[in-house]
Amino acid sequence: MAYVSNSAPQFAGLMARLHNLRDALRTRMAQHARYRQTRDELQALSSRELADLGIHRSEIARIAHEAARGI
Repeated sequence: MAYVSNSAPQFAGLMARLHNLRDALRTRMAQHARYRQTRDELQALSSRELADLGIHRSEIARIAHEAARGI
C-alpha cells in the first residue's frame, strides 16, 4: 500500500487567503489615510469657508468617510 501526501493545495489556499488579507489591510489603511487627510483639510477651514462650500462643521466626518470609500 502506497501513501501519497498532497499538501500543496492546502498551502496554496492558505497563501491565497494571506494575500487577500494583506490586500484588504492595505486597502483599509489607504482608506483611513484618505479619511484623515480629508477630515484634517476640512477642519482647517474657517466656518465661513465651509459655509461657502455648503458644508456645516457637523458634516465633516460624514463627508470624510464618503471620500475615503469613494462614494
